[in-house]
Formats: sequence, structure tokens, C-alpha cells
Amino acid sequence: MKFMDYKRRQSFALYESRRKALRAVATNQNLDISLRWWAQLEKSKLPRKSSLSRVHNHCVDTTRSRSVISFYKLSRLQFRRLVSKGSFPGLRKACW
Repeated sequence: MKFMDYKRRQSFALYESRRKALRAVATNQNLDISLRWWAQLEKSKLPRKSSLSRVHNHCVDTTRSRSVISFYKLSRLQFRRLVSKGSFPGLRKACW
């Protein structure tokens, strides 16, 4: 699963500039309708796996895909465990 996500991130990076350029042409109201239609068709021919919405975050320790804190790339369970051990300076578990 982690490898598949890595491949999707690579594919997104490969097609990102082309997708943005085609989107800019397709949404420009000042251009001719046939050119905008062509840009939309070309954008739809790009691989589906190269879309950003197909990319998922995974925990780097456990490869868990749910509830991943994107800044640390850790799941909430791993993050909580590491914070309570004192691995992150400046963060601590809340105590009553």
C-alpha cells in the first residue's frame, strides 16, 4: 500500500505542470470555445492516478492510512506514543 502511494506521488509530480496548464486554458473564458474544449479533452486523457486527490497520506512508521498528522507524517497513535516518550522537544502529553 505504501509503495502504491509512492508511485501515485511520482505520477502526480510528473503530470502536475501539464495538468495545471490545461486547466488554465480550459477555464479561461476569453479563449475560443473549441480551444477550451480541446484542453478539457486533453486533460481527461491524462492518467487518473496522476490526480492529487488519489494521493493518500500514510504513517512512515506503521503505514497506517487513517488519521495521519501530515506535518509529522505519523498516525495519531504513533504521534501520541512518541510525545509521551519525549521524542519531540517542546511537546508533551497533557497532564491534569
